[in-house]
Amino acid sequence: MKTRSLIPIGLAAVAALFTSGCSTMSGGAAASSQSFLTTAATTAGGAYIGAKQGGTTGAVIGAAAGYTVGEAINYLSNKSQKEAYLAGYEKGQSNAVKQQYWIARDNQRPKPNDDGYAESLYEIPVPATDQNGVLREPTTRVIRVVAPKEDTSP
Repeated sequence: MKTRSLIPIGLAAVAALFTSGCSTMSGGAAASSQSFLTTAATTAGGAYIGAKQGGTTGAVIGAAAGYTVGEAINYLSNKSQKEAYLAGYEKGQSNAVKQQYWIARDNQRPKPNDDGYAESLYEIPVPATDQNGVLREPTTRVIRVVAPKEDTSP
């Protein structure tokens, strides 16, 4: 095989390796195909370099070295993606907790009571009664009355 025909294949392998972008973040088929392409490219590159240096034995050794390098690249890439995912997940949890805190805090604040209604509480004494042999103690009840505000402007 001529060197000229290997140059486009090598460039395509390098382009596939470095232009995968965010498509591999899902961990699905795109990630596994990128891992396969990385391993294939480094194995082929190692075999090519080994064949140039030491013939058939060099090609086998170069392929093994390229495979090892490709798997190391895949491991480090997956590890960094998992760490980034976990960091983002923890940040999201932290933000959700902070958001719940502020919602609870806002709900506990007294609301401005400018809705056009006035609220009044009236205490009404209830005397002791005796109905059907049941003696009830005297008590006080509180009644809440909500009425439209009276206009006091001149």
